[in-house]
Amino acid sequence: MDDVIIRYFSATWCGPCKQFKPVLNKLKKAGYPISFHDVDQDPILAESHKIQSVPQIKIEVDGKVEETMIGIQPLDTLLGKIHIHWEPEEE
Repeated sequence: MDDVIIRYFSATWCGPCKQFKPVLNKLKKAGYPISFHDVDQDPILAESHKIQSVPQIKIEVDGKVEETMIGIQPLDTLLGKIHIHWEPEEE
C-alpha cells in the first residue's frame, strides 16, 4: 500500500481553521493518517509546501503532493479526495 499522509496546515489566529479542526480531529480518531501543522510553529515546513493561506490540506502519496485543498471543505468533498488515495481498513 502507498504511504499516504494528509497534512492539515492551520494557525491559532485563523477563525476558519478553528471551525474546521474538529472535523479533522474526528477523522484522525477514526484512523485517517492526518498530521497537524501550525504554520507559525513550523514555518520551514509551511514554506516548503508553499502555504500562503490557511486552512489548507495537502494529501501526499509516497512523499509527493497529489491533492491540495484550500479553505474549509464540505465533508463529502474532503472524504472523496482522501478516498482516491487512501481507504480506511475494514473492521
